[in-house]
Amino acid sequence: MMQLYLAFLKNIRILLCLLLCLLLNRNVFPQNKKTLLFKHLTQENGLSDPTIRAIHADKDGFLWIGTENGLNRFDGTNCIIYGKSSSKKINPGNYITNIIEDKQGDLIIGSQSNLVKYNKAADSFSLYRFELASLKKNYYSFPFYIDNKNSLWVYLAGEVYKYTYPENKLLKLTGYSNGYEFTPKPFYNQLDWFISRGVKGIYINKIAGNKEKSAAEFFMSSNKPGLISHIEGAYMPSDSLIWLIGEKGLIKLNPNQNTYKVFDTYKNKTIIGTAITKYPKQPWLLVGTNGDGLLLFDLVTETFIHQYKHLESDPHSISADYIRKIYIDKKNNLFLSIDRYGLDYTNLNQVIFPRYVPKSESRDNDITAILNYNNNETWCGTKNSGIEIYNGDLSLLLRTELKGIGISKLIKLKNKDVLVEASNGSFFLFTSYRKTFSSLKLSFSNNFKSRAIIHQITTTADGSLIAATEFGIAKIEIKADKILFQLIEDLNKTLPWTNTQQVIQLSKDKMLVQTYYTAVYLFYFKDNKFRYANEVRRIPYATNGSLILDKHLYLATTAGLLSLDIENITQKEDVLIDANCLSLITDKNKNLWIGTNNGLYFYDTHKKIIIKYTTADGLQSMVFNIGSLAGLQNNQIAIGGINGVNLFNPDKTIPFKSTSCPKIVSIYINDKPYKKAGNSVTTHSLNLSHNENTITIGFSSMDFVNPAQREIKYKMIGYDNKEVIITGNRELRFPNMPSGNYTFELTDVLSKNKTVIFIIINAPFWQKWWFITVIIIGLILTGIIILFLYLRWLKHLQALQLREMITFQKEDRKRIADDLHDDLGLKLSSLKHYLLAGDINKMIEGGELRKLAVQYIDQALHVLRNTLINLSPKTLDENGLSIALHDLADNINKLEIINIHVDDAGFTTALKKTQQYALYRICQELINNTIKHAEAKNIYISIIYRDDKLILLYEDDGKGFDYLFIKRGYGLSNIEAHIHAIKAELNIDTETGRGLAATITLQVKSKIKL
Repeated sequence: MMQLYLAFLKNIRILLCLLLCLLLNRNVFPQNKKTLLFKHLTQENGLSDPTIRAIHADKDGFLWIGTENGLNRFDGTNCIIYGKSSSKKINPGNYITNIIEDKQGDLIIGSQSNLVKYNKAADSFSLYRFELASLKKNYYSFPFYIDNKNSLWVYLAGEVYKYTYPENKLLKLTGYSNGYEFTPKPFYNQLDWFISRGVKGIYINKIAGNKEKSAAEFFMSSNKPGLISHIEGAYMPSDSLIWLIGEKGLIKLNPNQNTYKVFDTYKNKTIIGTAITKYPKQPWLLVGTNGDGLLLFDLVTETFIHQYKHLESDPHSISADYIRKIYIDKKNNLFLSIDRYGLDYTNLNQVIFPRYVPKSESRDNDITAILNYNNNETWCGTKNSGIEIYNGDLSLLLRTELKGIGISKLIKLKNKDVLVEASNGSFFLFTSYRKTFSSLKLSFSNNFKSRAIIHQITTTADGSLIAATEFGIAKIEIKADKILFQLIEDLNKTLPWTNTQQVIQLSKDKMLVQTYYTAVYLFYFKDNKFRYANEVRRIPYATNGSLILDKHLYLATTAGLLSLDIENITQKEDVLIDANCLSLITDKNKNLWIGTNNGLYFYDTHKKIIIKYTTADGLQSMVFNIGSLAGLQNNQIAIGGINGVNLFNPDKTIPFKSTSCPKIVSIYINDKPYKKAGNSVTTHSLNLSHNENTITIGFSSMDFVNPAQREIKYKMIGYDNKEVIITGNRELRFPNMPSGNYTFELTDVLSKNKTVIFIIINAPFWQKWWFITVIIIGLILTGIIILFLYLRWLKHLQALQLREMITFQKEDRKRIADDLHDDLGLKLSSLKHYLLAGDINKMIEGGELRKLAVQYIDQALHVLRNTLINLSPKTLDENGLSIALHDLADNINKLEIINIHVDDAGFTTALKKTQQYALYRICQELINNTIKHAEAKNIYISIIYRDDKLILLYEDDGKGFDYLFIKRGYGLSNIEAHIHAIKAELNIDTETGRGLAATITLQVKSKIKL
């Protein structure tokens, strides 16, 4: 009996342990499960070769990828290839073995043919040249460490060396290596030991100074009988604990005690390990395998807890299941080298919405409805495969009901029964006490026999069911195997259109009804009847969900998320989210979660903050279905769409903010690459000439999570100073920039990290201060010279005018003398001859002398008076030009040799004495020339004032002359002299046989004669 009792206790203990393990595994697994959404870099989008041997992220965030056919630089969007086909004189070779980085940010790159250094500032490669004969030609190299003295540790052609830079010397450390080394310390420390991979197993090489102290062998055929394995990677938390990965799986080694433990199975399948890396800030290892994808190993329980494999139906899964290398950068970006496929990459912190009900576990992934039946069951209606019933946290599919039927709605009734509407319009009832589904016969009170469109089914405050249908609002009654839609006549008959879409219960006695794409109406419920109140507002869009929160009505509509004040429902609504909203729910903090056709939105009703979540955050898709949003146990929320379900805790959905700093990757000047700048990534300033003024700057957002949507803000300070926000990688072109100093800034909107480049566009020499100074001085000197020459010319002109005036005066005196001689002298001479020839006494006595003397004296006085008037007419001085011209015309008309007509009706301007005298003399000269030469009968003189100008028109009907070929006598010269003296303009129009027309134009001030 005692043995049976002990055996029983032993069995009970075993069963309890198994049960505890199951419970622990069930509780721990969902917490450890990490959804990873991988993106893929392949040859199709720029990778030089699908087999990757080395991965390194540099200080600027660029990912360097060494393949079996060239070196690649990747920024999350674009891939640049360096290889033998490169134009560089020295290149890193094709088969890259490893990539490390020194303190200056330059790369040291090993390959099967050489060892090179990449100078980042110059964007060029230089070859390491060693004195050893074995290293003169092509040789295999594997750089793996830089110590505290800046010495390079490198495997070269079968040996491990330490290369010292100042001395340019190679110090041999060990020959126990097969070309791959693993170190326990980060760079720039003193390295006392490292692991070298052999053909089989490993060597633990201990170093003292610059010499090898010892080399211990593990897992080699030369060892004592034990495990023999080819090792691919190592993780060394201490010198007494080493985790190795190889063909025999994951090996835990204590080198000090020479003990080990092997972990080589997952889900009862033997694994072949290929790569290993420590998971950041978690007690986990990421283990790459050959054929079993990526495994997650828990260092606490020492078990594999999760697996990531390739899924044909999931484009975000890994490309294939053979992983060659695992690399995690400082931003927690995870990179996987997938054999023959290229690079897969994701961010370990990116996903905040774990994905449930993936396609590999479900026959139908399009979730159309979610119902929290109880804390132990969550119902998911599908588009074509009935209802999938899961446990409370969606971790286990319990059963499937109504297989092959598309589900439209799931409505929980007050007695825990469930009303199911199928997508074909039929109805089913789940009876809670029987745990069975039964089909319901559908009928409408108006005897409608075909399928009716039911837009909404909701529960009223008293627990009854009502529906918004194409025939109006109906009350639902379920009896036996029938479901009856009893139209509410007193309500429907008051609606302008009975095709209703949504019923919104505001209170026990107040309700809103929306007709299909038209308007919302208010109804009161009193005395068991609905009474129409009024039309509240026009709503020309569909409403897919509603809820009331703190006196606000929130509507999820095709036009966005709307907020209305319940107390004043007619006020204009606030549009909170501009998207097609399909479902709506509130969490325990009274914040809103909205499923749309463009992601999941969170709206903080207190802070008025909106956050949008996308597939980059782990959502199963960007498109969700109407009604597929439900609250579950432990304040969790489930949302379903076209690609499964997401289950999340609203309190833990902190938006993922990846740190990033945009980098300048290309610089073009006048649309040509600017080679003087060297590497655009390290260029911080540009000094350009005046004709290098069209600048194109290409930049990368340096985001490996969602580069296309990464917001970058740029500004060219000194040019337009405007801040512009754009998304993704771009090229920005600034054409024809003026000379000056500029600062170009690129800022990541999310992280605020900034890249700055200073630009100087030098002014051309003609805009330099010294050139401008020389020009100003030259202009001043030129002005002085011109002024001097002008004054000299003016003096010469004055002298010329003086000579002309003297000449004119001389001619005037000559003419006066001629007049006096010819007229006055002739009269006096004639009188003299009469007196000398006659008998004076007789002439006196007869009175003839007196008569003759008076006659001749009168004629002489007349000649003298005319001469004096011509010299300075008294009438001109006393009465002005107009009267003087009239007087001149009257005197000449009395001679009856010609008729002069003077018209001064338009002459209203006072002139200076010099101007009047000049015009009078000009008219005298013109009249004199007409009388002497023209044989004219009439002369017409008109004086008018127009537009601040005095215009004197002189015409005769004489025989005219050829003005160009006429000999310029005294008269014309005198006229032109007077014209110049008063700064007037003279225009003479004449030709032989047509008379003369002269126009004199004088600029005068607008001054009216008094």
